Amino acid sequence: MRHHYVPEFLQKPWAENSPNGKLMVFRIDIQGIPSKPHTPKYTGFDHDLYALTQEKVAGMEKQAVEKHFLSIIDNNAARIRNKLEKDGLKSLTIEDRMDWARFLMSLRLRQPDIVEMLKRESAQHLKATLNDQPEEYEELAAPEDAPTLEEWTKEQYPGLIENFGLSFFHKLVDNPEICTKILKMKWWLWDFSKAPYDLLLSDHPCIFVHGIDDPNCVIALPIHPRKAFMATRSDEVAKVMRNQRPRDLAVRLNESSVNQTRVRIYAPNESPRRFIENRLAQKNAI
Repeated sequence: MRHHYVPEFLQKPWAENSPNGKLMVFRIDIQGIPSKPHTPKYTGFDHDLYALTQEKVAGMEKQAVEKHFLSIIDNNAARIRNKLEKDGLKSLTIEDRMDWARFLMSLRLRQPDIVEMLKRESAQHLKATLNDQPEEYEELAAPEDAPTLEEWTKEQYPGLIENFGLSFFHKLVDNPEICTKILKMKWWLWDFSKAPYDLLLSDHPCIFVHGIDDPNCVIALPIHPRKAFMATRSDEVAKVMRNQRPRDLAVRLNESSVNQTRVRIYAPNESPRRFIENRLAQKNAI
């Protein structure tokens, strides 16, 4: 199953003016940065990225994270993105804002490298916990039981250890403390229709400048080649942003998108190639 870490609906505005419904995909992991048009359905995904390694683990279905959690978050976010583009921030209800905050967090945590790290480190932590005090298990175990608690867990709950991280993935995304902090930030919708170029979309699309508790924290997410959602913590940062020319702020956003791209950068067409090449050259020279 295709699991999109860059949701289809988020990519579609970059393809809306294309006659074939495709956006331009630049591959920065390949020499020469080749580009090729793709439909949103066939880029920004990994097969079974959030799937369990077995059909069912401790009562949890193999595709539960995608089908019963991320798909709901994305469906809500797609509706909210449309409201933002059509009617702006004033159209959002408190429920919309909560759903949007969850979506922003999901974009941070659903990335392939983050998911793999979560699975790997969670499995290691669980193994260490199971093997921490072997004498306690030995006292309770029957002669026919497995020799260690780790082996007993593998027998009784096949697949639990390697899938442990995915079992609480939804709790990491739906973290009420983080969501509350995002809700308390000042939200903005920036229009770049007068800028001379389009915004880029990264395969790591949500931009976080500084940590969530830093007073200078900024969250930015391009939702259209000419529009971006942004959130700031302080009036001072908001004032600095308001005083920037749209073209200058667009450049800064595009630089941030290129800098945090893992593999793919999305654009409406081939026109930003020179910008991408120059920014990557500067980044690699540091």
